[in-house]
Amino acid sequence: MTTILEIICRDPIIARDGRPFGAAGGNRMRSLDWLLPSVLAGSLRTTLGKAAKRDFSADNVKDLLRVEVAGPLPCAARQLYLPAPEDCVVHPEHGPLRARPQPQDEGSGCDWPSPGLLPVGLTQAQASEDFKPAEAPVWWPLDRYAAWLAKEDITFDEHFLGAAEREERTHVKIDPAAGAAEESQLFTTAALALSHLPRYRTDPKAKGTPGGAGAGPERKFVPITLCARIRADGWCGEVMEKLDALHPLGGERRLVHWRARQEADLWHCPENIRNALAKPETRHVRMALATPAIFKDGWKPGWLNASGEGAPPGAEKLTLRLKGVSIARWKAVSGWSLAKLPDQPLGPKPVKRMVPAGGVYFFEVVQGEASVLAERWLKPVSDDAQDRLDGFGLAAWGVW
Repeated sequence: MTTILEIICRDPIIARDGRPFGAAGGNRMRSLDWLLPSVLAGSLRTTLGKAAKRDFSADNVKDLLRVEVAGPLPCAARQLYLPAPEDCVVHPEHGPLRARPQPQDEGSGCDWPSPGLLPVGLTQAQASEDFKPAEAPVWWPLDRYAAWLAKEDITFDEHFLGAAEREERTHVKIDPAAGAAEESQLFTTAALALSHLPRYRTDPKAKGTPGGAGAGPERKFVPITLCARIRADGWCGEVMEKLDALHPLGGERRLVHWRARQEADLWHCPENIRNALAKPETRHVRMALATPAIFKDGWKPGWLNASGEGAPPGAEKLTLRLKGVSIARWKAVSGWSLAKLPDQPLGPKPVKRMVPAGGVYFFEVVQGEASVLAERWLKPVSDDAQDRLDGFGLAAWGVW
C-alpha cells in the first residue's frame, strides 16, 4: 500500500557531510545542503520497527529494508517542490533560458567518455552575447517545474524558494571532574532549518519585494513540511498507515513529528507532462533528478549499454539513446550499518558517488512510446535495487 508521509521539523536538523569531525579531524562540523534519501529511509524504518514493538532481528530487518521510500521533498501550500534543473540558465534580463544538446560541426563535440554525446548549452539566438548567469531559485513549485519540462515559458516569482538556511552553534567541552569548560576546547555544529524556506529574491535591492530590504519576516520565509511517498506491505504497511509519532531524524537525535496522510495526488504526474509525452511526434525526452542518483558507472546509468542505449527501470518496453548530459560535480555518500544481517557486516558502509539532484539527461526515443514514462513519474532510476528502495534517483520526465 502507498502512504504519504508528512514530517514536521520543530528544531534544525543535523545533516553532516562525510568529512571528519572531532579532535583529530577538525572541530567544525559541516552540513549538507539537504537531507539524503538514506537518512530518511533509515530513520523511518527504525520508527516503524519501534512503533510495531518488534525487535530488530534479521527477519524483521529484511521486512523493513523492503519498505520503499521516496523523498524527502519540501511541501508548501499543498504542493511539492523539486530542486532546480541543471539545464536552466538564468539570464540577468531575460530570465530563465532552457539549455539543450547542440549540434556541432564535424570534428567538434564534448569530452564526455561516451560516443555520440552532444554538448549541452544555449543557442546563438538565446545568447548572442556573453553574460554572467544569475542565481536560480533552489526549489521550484511542481506546477512551474512541470511547465519547464513541458517546454512552456516560466518566470520566477515569490512562489519559488531558496536553499535551507544553516544554523551554527558553538559548543564547549566540559571537564567531568571540575564541571566547567575546558580551556580552548571549542567545537561548532551546523544544522538545517527545515520548518521554513526563504522566498526567492526577485529583486534583492527593491524595498517591499519578496526577500527585499523592506520585506518583513512573514514575507521572507514560507512554512514547509517534508513530504515522502512510502510503499510498504505486511506489518510494515499496517503500521505505516496509522503512523503518528515523534522520533529522531538525522544527527543528535533531533525530534520530528511523523504523520501518515492521504494526499497521493501530490505525487501524481501533472497533466501537461502526460500530454506532452503522449504526443505521437515526441521523440526527445529528458530525465531530471529530483533526488541524488547512484549509478555503478558514476555519471552514467548502468541500464545504458556501451552505445548509450537502454531502458530505465520499470519501462522495459522503451528504448532510449543518450544524447546529452547536464549535471553538477559528483558528491559522496556513505553511512554506518547497524543491521544484523548475515551478508552485511556491522560498521562503515563503502563510499559511493552520487549524481546530485537537479542533474538532467537528454534522450532520444529509439523504440517504444514515450507515454510510458508518465507512469514512471518520480520513480527511482538508480542501478541497485536497494538504492531504489532507499529513494535514490527519483526522476521527473519531460520533453526537449
